[in-house]
Amino acid sequence: MMREVRDLKIKEMPIEEKYDKLLDSYILGWIANYSLNKELGAVDKSINFSVEMQKKLLPSVWGPLFNLLKALTPGRVFKQIVEQYVYNMQSAMPLSNIELSWVSDRELVLNIKNCPALQRGRELVKKTGVKVDPRELCEVESKINKELTKEFGVDLAWKQTENGCTWTAKLK
Repeated sequence: MMREVRDLKIKEMPIEEKYDKLLDSYILGWIANYSLNKELGAVDKSINFSVEMQKKLLPSVWGPLFNLLKALTPGRVFKQIVEQYVYNMQSAMPLSNIELSWVSDRELVLNIKNCPALQRGRELVKKTGVKVDPRELCEVESKINKELTKEFGVDLAWKQTENGCTWTAKLK
């Protein structure tokens, strides 16, 4: 039996709006997860769990190249890893918010200015009334990234700026 379909005159959502809503949903999940772990006193345990989970995903993210990348010429691999990471960062912010400076083939400085994730995090925290400083969320992410980059022999330093952060990465 076929039912009559009503035309509700619904327009298709523009891709930019879809992206904005998805990013808000992602950040809201990030805020809720961190808030709960903070309340339960489990932030460090959550960070360790995230690191272990993401380490297990590295081979599937990089595919069969994972072990090869770790064994190849470190300077060349370092550049490939950084370029892939910056490319992936565009899922949370425009490339125009990212400044990448190479100090040498073994060291870089990456500045994130006017970070949309931080700005949205501030807005969502204010709207929800959650008692969290969005900068704490950035700090958690930095701890996870520091551990993951060790897999590739990279020392990572991170510091917050007013509206973003600065990463310094050195290949060991």
